[in-house]
Amino acid sequence: GDTKLGKTAWLQNIVVRVKHMNVLYLSLEVNGWMIFRRFLQVGNEMSKDEIVDIYKTQDDDNIQKLTEPVKHINVMTTPPDIESMKEIISTVQPDIVVIDTIDAIDVKYENDPFRKMERIINSLKTMANEQDIIFFGISHISKGASNETLNVHSAKGSSAIEQKADKIIGITGDRDDSSRRVIRSLASRDEDGFELLCKFEYNTFQFKEIKC
Repeated sequence: GDTKLGKTAWLQNIVVRVKHMNVLYLSLEVNGWMIFRRFLQVGNEMSKDEIVDIYKTQDDDNIQKLTEPVKHINVMTTPPDIESMKEIISTVQPDIVVIDTIDAIDVKYENDPFRKMERIINSLKTMANEQDIIFFGISHISKGASNETLNVHSAKGSSAIEQKADKIIGITGDRDDSSRRVIRSLASRDEDGFELLCKFEYNTFQFKEIKC
């Protein structure tokens, strides 16, 4: 999806709700406190100011209640090297790994962006298959795709994402004039597609489906 449409927030909404699963969230663009605060907003349906006010009280009981909905989420903000991912996963033992964004992962001795992306995607695909882990990777779209209808080829960089991903999901909307977002399956390896119309509530960072 394009910039500022809520790609990060939408995935945060998903992982907050899967409390029975251990989540590793690699926040490689948004700093640690901000991404954690936004998780708290989603999990508690609160505004930024409400979260900050509770932390200012330094009331341990209230803070513990606040963090209860996100206890299953482990946030990491230091960009890992693709070769160290196996060690990180072995330590955290996640069921789900979110990478926000994919191109922020380091690849040693590789400066070509296309070859770098191919190595990242191929390595993640291998880990997903070998360890039965769900990977969500956030990708920006190419400059040309921002003026077109999103499709399976819209992701920024090489074609590795469209070739290796089991599912490609696009998010569209008018970031300046509307809170309405369309979440659409652009490609799927073995499932039917879907389309959701949602409202992105900036105050709480929640996505709520709009029933037609």
